[in-house]
Amino acid sequence: MNTLNFEERTLQEATANAVGGVDKNVVDSIFIRIQDHFRKILFSDILYIEASGSYCTFYLQAGAKATVAYTLTDTMQHLSKDLFIRVHRSYIVNKNHVVGYIGNIFYIGDQTVPIGRQYKKDALSHFNMLGTIS
Repeated sequence: MNTLNFEERTLQEATANAVGGVDKNVVDSIFIRIQDHFRKILFSDILYIEASGSYCTFYLQAGAKATVAYTLTDTMQHLSKDLFIRVHRSYIVNKNHVVGYIGNIFYIGDQTVPIGRQYKKDALSHFNMLGTIS
């Protein structure tokens, strides 16, 4: 049983964050800047992220989108490595939203996301697959 009170836990968390940063595999959200404010986005709401130059567009549930001025590599550093997979030089997917796979394409709802040749083996290793396709 944890005997620390709320203030002590908060102080410990703040100290840990200041010293070592946030553990991206423990947190469940990210704050992204949209115009003049920051918006909290739950990892579970992110379907996939698409890069275009030095911008990334977050595709969210219910058809919402949010664009940030960061590269895909920078964005990936702020996401849970257990939940998000780099599948292409321009795409990151939330593996919990992948509903199908064929050839070099992941299906996320009614959207398709390409799988890059150099990312395919690692991307597929995140899924529990039974059987083979001849």
